[in-house]
Amino acid sequence: MAKVTSADIKQFLDRVESRTFHVPVRDDDLSALRRLLSFVIQEDGTFATASKCMTAINDQFISLNEPRVARLYEVQDALESKKIGNAAHKALLVQEYLRRVFGMQNHLDLDWLFDSSSERRQTLLDAIGCVPRHASFALDVDSIDEEDEDYEGLPISPSVKRFFARMGWLSANPKESVVRELLAPIVEGKDFYPMFITLSVVAHMLPVSKPKKCVKADAFAVIYKKRNTMGDDEIVELLASIGFDYSLMNTGFGKKKKPAAKKTVKKKVAKKKATKKKATKKKVAKD
Repeated sequence: MAKVTSADIKQFLDRVESRTFHVPVRDDDLSALRRLLSFVIQEDGTFATASKCMTAINDQFISLNEPRVARLYEVQDALESKKIGNAAHKALLVQEYLRRVFGMQNHLDLDWLFDSSSERRQTLLDAIGCVPRHASFALDVDSIDEEDEDYEGLPISPSVKRFFARMGWLSANPKESVVRELLAPIVEGKDFYPMFITLSVVAHMLPVSKPKKCVKADAFAVIYKKRNTMGDDEIVELLASIGFDYSLMNTGFGKKKKPAAKKTVKKKVAKKKATKKKATKKKVAKD
């Protein structure tokens, strides 16, 4: 395989990118509890809906302990007041999340997440259970502190290194610095969160131990090879077969099936048969 470039990787990520991965940068004063709750509410949809839900909760309740101890219908009413669809389900998610966090810690403070390791964060998220898979990778970015003396740059997880190797982009067990160098032009500015999350999600899907035949790695390799030509229907079907359940953001690839032309039904005009008039013989009157 030819040497991979940052542009090649960006083209691949564009094909598997989802609007779900487009999350805003965390405000410095936003607590980890609220940040994580927004991801729980978001699920695999857009972050705009999650933000609307958070606004409804903030308007109705002084603290997040209130919806935790409230009756379910009270949380649902708060969401419905902002005309949020599926409010009953969202309200249940809010209470489940808050009650599980409190049940594990006996308090609701989660700001320690920003100072912990990715592995420790994941342990908590797994225990909560209702957190979508992309949330942990967003928290990885949230936790970056460039002023920390131990800061080394973009966090490169073992799964990302493994993904680069199995895709044939780099040698086995590549150096983090080499991976960062390839990713640097891709995760700039507004593309930081979506591109980092997209890569992290697909990389995390590969098994740790390399099997003789890895259908997930093979599927991603096909998408990479045909990244500029693969049709929308084909890529969606392939991703669904390996458990990638996010809707794609960038579509319009491949030939679209032309709608079958309607057959024009010609009306048959019944031809009238000409009726031959029989000649009538005049009777000659006899004298």
